[in-house]
Amino acid sequence: MSLLDSFQPQVGGSSVALGFFDGFHRGHQAILAANRSRSDLTALVFTFRNHPASVISSARSPVLLSTPQERKGLLESANNRVVWCDFDRPFSELSPADFFEQILRQKLGAQRLVSGPNYRFGHRAGGDVASLRELAAPHGIEVVTVEGVEYQGELISSTRIRHSLAAGQLQEANAMLGRNFSLSARVLRGDQRGRQLGFPTANLPLPAEKIAPAYGVYAGWVLHAGQRHPGVGNLGVRPTIYSQGDPVLEMHLIDFDGDLYGQQLQVELCHYLRPEQRFEGLDQLKAQIEKDRDEARSLLRSPSSTL
Repeated sequence: MSLLDSFQPQVGGSSVALGFFDGFHRGHQAILAANRSRSDLTALVFTFRNHPASVISSARSPVLLSTPQERKGLLESANNRVVWCDFDRPFSELSPADFFEQILRQKLGAQRLVSGPNYRFGHRAGGDVASLRELAAPHGIEVVTVEGVEYQGELISSTRIRHSLAAGQLQEANAMLGRNFSLSARVLRGDQRGRQLGFPTANLPLPAEKIAPAYGVYAGWVLHAGQRHPGVGNLGVRPTIYSQGDPVLEMHLIDFDGDLYGQQLQVELCHYLRPEQRFEGLDQLKAQIEKDRDEARSLLRSPSSTL
């Protein structure tokens, strides 16, 4: 990934994909696939580290599907070089014409621009795809518009995926993402209550800037040291044991024995098993965890659990 200030235009010009690309869902993937279809041009993605709404109207800034580091990895996985900058107040005041001339043409050396049909740019989002074509035409710059991708008759969007995750509709969200929704965090040392119950867990804090799916029990894969381990975990506030507290993902790695404290793990959530609930005692909780583990083990044997 390159910062805009230090980026040097590529010899021979570049094809530039435009957008924020939160979550890198199937619609975004179609844009980046089109962007790298010209072998004579360097494929770039231009995006922002922070969501523009965080500067323009913080009350409307969404909780995101991916952290900046996750988004970087997802974009680069599509064989595009990523160029980004902070979206700040001075940047927000660039007119559409200045954004085109100073950023796209001079700084990025664009010979081709690729976006979705609803792309907006410049001060107060005053530029759209039609005005982008008008600005590009005198310079012979090609503008490609990639139509949106549908799922069950409706366009896929980051907003729609957020709603699905909040409603516990994980498989719908994963189908629109084209991958399993994932969380990454460093394992915290807990009170070892899970180990006392016979189900040791890796306790993962939820990133503050990333959306938390519906509270409940999930089956998924845990990526550790290059290996994928089946797991089952509770995402929430653990009401049987604690009266209050910050939400956490407690992930039990099935048939795994090892010390994970302090290590960075990535968890792919594949199946939503049930809502989080409070039990009358630890014996009831342990019995339910056993059922959840067995259900998770069975579901994760299905090829559909790995997108």
